[in-house]
Amino acid sequence: MFDQLTRLNEFLYPVALLWKHKLFRVAGIDFHLGSLILALLILLFANRISRLAVKIINRRLILPFVEEKASQTTYQTFAFYGSLGGVVTLALTIMGIPLTVFTVFGGALAIGVGFGSQNIVNNFISGVILLVEQPIKVGDVVELDSISGTILSIGTRSTKIKNVDNKIFVVPNSFFLEKSVLNWTYESSTTVRTMVSFGVAYGSDVKQVENLCMHIMLNTEGIDQTPLPQVHFENFGDNNLNFEMIFWCNLNKVASLAQVRSDVRFKVDQQFRESKIEMAFPQRDMNLKISRALEVKLLS
Repeated sequence: MFDQLTRLNEFLYPVALLWKHKLFRVAGIDFHLGSLILALLILLFANRISRLAVKIINRRLILPFVEEKASQTTYQTFAFYGSLGGVVTLALTIMGIPLTVFTVFGGALAIGVGFGSQNIVNNFISGVILLVEQPIKVGDVVELDSISGTILSIGTRSTKIKNVDNKIFVVPNSFFLEKSVLNWTYESSTTVRTMVSFGVAYGSDVKQVENLCMHIMLNTEGIDQTPLPQVHFENFGDNNLNFEMIFWCNLNKVASLAQVRSDVRFKVDQQFRESKIEMAFPQRDMNLKISRALEVKLLS
């Protein structure tokens, strides 16, 4: 037994010397082989370690106490970056690098911002604001400029939006704070109002038009019956009588509002044809003023 311990010590002694071997010295800090290898391994697996920590935090702290899906996502994001910062700090401590190095890093970051990385910092800060204030949440249906769809995820740099064509757009977070955003499902409301406008010819029976429109809206899939759909006689136009069909849809129950409006227009066209109600089109009267009679020739 004593001989085995002796041989083990003889083996471990050079390993310990190699582990503590000083490689170089920078700014008064000695870098040893062992601590440098361990720190690099920690940094190499920092992402996996952080995600593992998030899973534990999510299971033990977030899910039992937070019911709202959007808030869970917010806490998970902060937990990940907090864990990542802790892992990086641990690696620096093992290497013997004091945390005061972040003062130098902060100065370098400020210089970098001045040279063009302000967009990255701007999007990062915007992402933090979106996660904290939650003007938009995962699962919300939003419109931003020409982009319309459902929010898949909100990161610290960008937000992913999927439209009805299954196309995924990656939008910088700063766009949501700098531009007007229409959130169709803000405060968990998924019922929205939409309308279809049309015109009928002068002389049409407006009460019949109203009854047909109400019948169509009450029998079209995807249109809610509460609130009750409405038909508005909007105005007397230049060439037609203007009407609006107003109805409400639950975004969780329809493929898209555009599809529901299309279904309504198809039915309006069919019902009006069967009822002999003319859909108006622009007409113009032309008055020709001449100083002498026109000469008319018939060609055989």
